[in-house]
Amino acid sequence: MTLFFLVGIFIIVIILLNKQAFLQLVSENTFLVKKLSESKWFHNKWLSGLFLFSLNAILFFFAVGTLYLTSLLLIPYIHLVFMILATISSIYLWMVIRSADKKQRKDQMIMGGIGSSFYLFLFLGFLYMAITLESSTPENDTFMAFIGLVLAMFVSFVAMTVCFIITGLINKKSLS
Repeated sequence: MTLFFLVGIFIIVIILLNKQAFLQLVSENTFLVKKLSESKWFHNKWLSGLFLFSLNAILFFFAVGTLYLTSLLLIPYIHLVFMILATISSIYLWMVIRSADKKQRKDQMIMGGIGSSFYLFLFLGFLYMAITLESSTPENDTFMAFIGLVLAMFVSFVAMTVCFIITGLINKKSLS
């Protein structure tokens, strides 16, 4: 599991260091980019931020639901495949939003901040759960639950950071 996290972080760092090249993989002629850039509400920083927040919530709950459903199957390691696909789809949709965005730098940061705040709330929820973690029975070991919450905090922090960097900090002028 540690190797899985290290490889994931390594790939995320590579994507962030080469974000301009990865962003150019998303063409401005794709269906999603055209629909978003033609939408009048998307040019408002607050509405597009709420859209990004909602998109992050939908992606998160879809990933959690998929993780639950794959736990019912007896196929080993299939949950890892679905989590990798969820990560790739999240990064792709963030790049689509960034490609469709034509806002000023300040408005872009506000949109990215609002959208990535979903993962901040998730992080704070996991932090609260870790702080108030109690054993339900005397023989119940809370150490593994704590480790799970720490890993969940780590994943939500990385998701918040990557979402904000892709949607709020990439300079649109350097894409052209």
